[in-house]
This record gives sequence, C-alpha cells and structure tokens, in this order.
Amino acid sequence: MSHELENPDAPSSKPATVVYACSGCSDAGELADHIARQLAREGAAEMSCLAGIGGRVKNLVAKAEKAERILVIDGCPLNCAAHTLRLAGFQKFEHLELHKIGIRKGSCPMTEDLVSSGVRAAGKIVSHQVLNDAAHYAWRPPSNFLHSCKNSQPMHPNPGAGMKSPRSRPAT
Repeated sequence: MSHELENPDAPSSKPATVVYACSGCSDAGELADHIARQLAREGAAEMSCLAGIGGRVKNLVAKAEKAERILVIDGCPLNCAAHTLRLAGFQKFEHLELHKIGIRKGSCPMTEDLVSSGVRAAGKIVSHQVLNDAAHYAWRPPSNFLHSCKNSQPMHPNPGAGMKSPRSRPAT
C-alpha cells in the first residue's frame, strides 16, 4: 500500500528527504520530473505529489510535514513548485532551480545526460555538500553543457507521440 493511502495519524517512519518536482508542461518541467524520479529510484529521496500539496490533500500534506528535509526541483524561473509549497505553509526547503544550472525552457530535449547532470546537482544539495544557502550550491555545468543541451537528441524518438493537440481533433 502506498504512503498516500495510509492513515496519517498512524505511527510511521519519517522520510529523510521528500522531493517535489514542478513537472510542468515544458521540456524543463519534464526534466525536473525525471530528475526527481531518478532520485527516488536511487533511494536518495522519496518523491511525493506536488499537486496534492496544492490541493491540500491531508495525507500528502502530512507526508511533507513529517519529512526531515524537502527538496524542490523547479524547471524554469517561474518556480511554481516552490511557490506551491510556500502557499501551503512550507517555508523551509532546499531548492534546485534548473535554469541556474543551464537548463533553458524550450531548448533542452530530455536526454539521459541532462537527467544525470540534474541528479548530480540535486545529490549535492541532498548530501549537504553545499553552502548554507541552497541557491548557491557548488555544482556547475561543464563548459560544453549548454552546447550539448542545444545539440542533444531527445530520449524518446518521437516526443509527444500519441498526444493530440486540440487542433487535431475532428470538429463536432
């Protein structure tokens, strides 16, 4: 049974780090989501649902309240994930802003290299190999990072395959 369905009042182990990703509609949001999922797969953090925080879902808010540490990953400078947590009353969290490590919304298709770079940056934050101010963490992209971002191939051969835009639907 997943933690989201458990009784929030029941005794439970406290997750060390809970990660929330913006998961926005741009390639940068997709990258933030993939980074958070990879951190969860590696056991570095437990991923939870940001929409549940915004919707004030009791069990999901309780999970955030019980976390020793919260890591927020935002894909672009709008920082929607961080704003969502602040609006829900969470002020203390570590923040990975992908635009500060060279990810540009609309110009970085999903690649394993970009996910790995983001995971390394998040890992430095999670393992406290950073300055006290998480906005100034030590990881910097390699000198060819932006070049490789612009020239990278998407992980999926046909991104968006199977998705229909509103214009492609037949008129009713």
